[in-house]
Order: sequence, then structure tokens, then C-alpha cells
Amino acid sequence: MNFLRTQSLQRVADILKLKLDGVLWKTQSNLNIQSGRNITFSQTDTKDLTTLTVTGGKAGVWGYFGEFWSTGSQVAANTTTSYTCTFTDAYANNDGVRLANGTQITFDHVGKYNIQISCQLVNTDSQIHDITVWFRKNDSGSTGDIADSASFVSVPNSHGGIDGRLILAYNIIEDVVAGDYLEVCYSVTNTAVSMQTIAAGTTPTTPRSPSIILTATQV
Repeated sequence: MNFLRTQSLQRVADILKLKLDGVLWKTQSNLNIQSGRNITFSQTDTKDLTTLTVTGGKAGVWGYFGEFWSTGSQVAANTTTSYTCTFTDAYANNDGVRLANGTQITFDHVGKYNIQISCQLVNTDSQIHDITVWFRKNDSGSTGDIADSASFVSVPNSHGGIDGRLILAYNIIEDVVAGDYLEVCYSVTNTAVSMQTIAAGTTPTTPRSPSIILTATQV
């Protein structure tokens, strides 16, 4: 952002004030720009030019974020109960979003967040069976279920001695205040369906596939 010295920062402030408010309240005012989260300012001056540089800090991140996953399994004991996904790992540089009690994705700051999940579904039975996955907020019972947040998926049957596999991936946008938490819930029509971690491959070499991955990014 460059300003000709003939039109000083003082004058730019007056112009901005006029455009924002519709009325020039002062003949002179200060240009008061305050840096926000992960934003810094620096200013350099030459003979007739002032340059204001705006820089995003922390690797250019503008909002809070968190990433979590599980190297374990999410297995339902029966078809009449809903279950909550557990997470075993978290990204080392999470900022403002943390894991509590193994299941609760907890937000330390108010905001609007994009919550995205990827579930590695497995069916060990020779018949197709279903799983439903949804989000729950601030509650250990169904009263905390987030409306219209469920996905209903049919998981392929086993074939040729190999389990049926499918990735379920979707996201929601949710408003939170500090201290709110979200959980991922699921239920199945047959206990042969679960979320399973698949080990890394060797021929060729492939990474491990966690049973669930969740990211929360402020938008």
C-alpha cells in the first residue's frame, strides 16, 4: 500500500473518514490502523513515498484451526445405540482448537468454523449395510444433535475375501463461542460396519489411513 507524500497519511485518513461516514467530521484526523490476529504492519519511508506493508504471521494463517485423527477403530457394539468417535492424535501446531476427553473438539475462541470429516468405513459382511454419521454440540445426549448434519451411507459388502471399504467425507459450517465443543456420532444397521484404521502399505509404499480425520478451520 503506497502513499505519495503529497497526499499524506493524514489526508488519506480524512478521505477514508469521509467515505465511511459520509461526513467529514474533522479537517484533520489520524489514520489509525490496528493489526489483527496474525497480521503485522511495517512502514518504510523514502523522499516522497511512504510504504505500508501488511503481513500475515504464523505461516500466513488468519484464523484459528485444529486437525485431529484416530489410529484406532470406531466399532459399534449393537444397532440400537448411537456412539461417539474417539480421537488418538492431534496436529502439533493446532491453534485455538483442542481435543478434550478423547471425543470433544473444543474451541477456545468465538467464531464461525468449517468442520470437515473423513471416515474410513469398512464392512466385513457379505451383505451391504448402512452407517449414519452426524455432529453433536455441547451435550452427551441426543439433545445436542446438530440439525440436518447427518449423512446416511451404504457400505459395500466384502468381495473376493476383501472387506468392503468406502470413504465418507463431508463438512458443515458452525458458529461457536469460547468453550463450545463438537463430537462426531454414528450408528450402524449391522455391527459388521465400522470405521477402521488401515495399515500402511508396502508394495507400493502407502501411508496409513486413520479411521477418522477431522479438521476445524475458522472462516
